[in-house]
Amino acid sequence: MRSLSHPWGGLAAVFAAAVALCAGCAGPTTDTAVSAYVDAAIAEMRDGIHADSEEFRRAVDDLGPTLRAAPTIEDTYAGLQQLAVAAGGEHSSFAPPVDVAAYEAADQPGAAFAVPTASTSAGVTRVTLPSFNGQSAEAMSAYVDAGLTAMRDAVPTTTCGWIIDLRTNGGGNAWPMLAVAAPLLDDGDVVGLQRDGEIAWARVEDGGVVSTPGGPDTTTPGGFTIDAPVALMTSSMTASAAEIVAIAFQGQADAVRVGKPTAGLTTGNEVRELSDGSWLILTTTYDVDRAGTLQNGPLIPDVEVAPGPDLEAARTAVTSRCG
Repeated sequence: MRSLSHPWGGLAAVFAAAVALCAGCAGPTTDTAVSAYVDAAIAEMRDGIHADSEEFRRAVDDLGPTLRAAPTIEDTYAGLQQLAVAAGGEHSSFAPPVDVAAYEAADQPGAAFAVPTASTSAGVTRVTLPSFNGQSAEAMSAYVDAGLTAMRDAVPTTTCGWIIDLRTNGGGNAWPMLAVAAPLLDDGDVVGLQRDGEIAWARVEDGGVVSTPGGPDTTTPGGFTIDAPVALMTSSMTASAAEIVAIAFQGQADAVRVGKPTAGLTTGNEVRELSDGSWLILTTTYDVDRAGTLQNGPLIPDVEVAPGPDLEAARTAVTSRCG
């Protein structure tokens, strides 16, 4: 089981194509094998945040018999996608093996992927955090190291404050993103994932991430901190893991959100791998801010501005807070 905080962005758009590509990629299976596969998937879904709902029970009753009678496992994929959404909401999904291979591409040796960058103008530095799906220690380190190096290099010319640009970040693995932002965060429990009244916190100390719900591989050393005003830039594309980064700054003095409301995928996902290599990406937790307040839906900016003028508005928000 992998603990994640993202939708594995774009799954809905490519799901139909993935099923088409995978049709016939494995030989026929017996009815017993198909039925067992479906039952195993449904059993995992019962951990979803909506698994106790009438909608999910009705969906299992309606779709279950048809899926168990399908000729092959591949013929169950579309129905399992429907059940996943019923169990966990719109942040949940079902990824066939062909999609899983694409998601794991960032973890391959020598893989190329977008990393954080920084640019400074008139004493304000904008740090752009791109989406990131990597899970391996090597990929996460490459993402974090690039971001922290860019920030360290920008410190001498950053005389006023910082902008964290999340406008095109559709999600992925939240914890490397949070590690890049950590030098700008106050110490303490900054964001958490809640289930049944229990909260698993991400904690920042001295500019490093000392714990997250993602486990020990997601921690980073401290020793690099920045005390300055921060603006978080968001848009309707800002989703899931990127929303976790924005939530981490919620309630922090001299931090402001600028732009448009986010996508509203303010929940946490876990990956459950099935016997054929498919992934059930299941929403199991809700995001909470540092005060323990549950986040439910889009994050509303403090300063709402349309794309285009939003960058200048973010700069203004930062410079107005400079000492």
